[in-house]
Amino acid sequence: MNKSLLLISAAATLAMASCNQDKQAAVDAATTPSVDTAVVLNNNMDYQADADRTVTQIANDLEIDDTTTVSTIGRSYYDRGRRFAEVNNQYRTDTTGFYAAQRAVNDETDNTVKGVVNEDQYGVYSENRGTYYAGTPYTPAPAPRVVVVTKPAGPTIVKREKRFGGDTKITYSNGKVIKIDKDGDTKVKYPDGTKVKTDADDGNVKVKD
Repeated sequence: MNKSLLLISAAATLAMASCNQDKQAAVDAATTPSVDTAVVLNNNMDYQADADRTVTQIANDLEIDDTTTVSTIGRSYYDRGRRFAEVNNQYRTDTTGFYAAQRAVNDETDNTVKGVVNEDQYGVYSENRGTYYAGTPYTPAPAPRVVVVTKPAGPTIVKREKRFGGDTKITYSNGKVIKIDKDGDTKVKYPDGTKVKTDADDGNVKVKD
């Protein structure tokens, strides 16, 4: 249970940082309406939702209890989602080098994980890599161990409620509230009033200001 709370806290730190960036994009869009800006905002939320789901599974599989480690891996997978979108756009008309570019992104993500976990944990990660990468190609490449600068932990959990029916409500010291229903759907309310709902089945993300 403590491990689950720690990873949720770490994921919350990552989500908050991303949300602030996305909110700025939304403000810019309000002053200069742009379809492209709206697309970027939605994409960023999708990347965040995917990263949160993946890092949750990784933390459980590897039994990671350190919030900084979880945040580092979560950020790596968030960046991976952005970079894959760039690769897809770059090779939309000419697929030469497409799979090599995908492998390069995966290699970088893998090296980041390798740099923040121990040898046994990395062994478990390697066995499950196909699940985390969701079928995208991976080719191990020799690379120096990545040294990751630790960052301060995010806001602490001040209240956790297990409600009747299996729902869970978690309140953080910065005012952020996460609700997780028994089906795995999540609802996040940020201190600025932004609400993000993620469907556990299809990954659909809805944002409401």
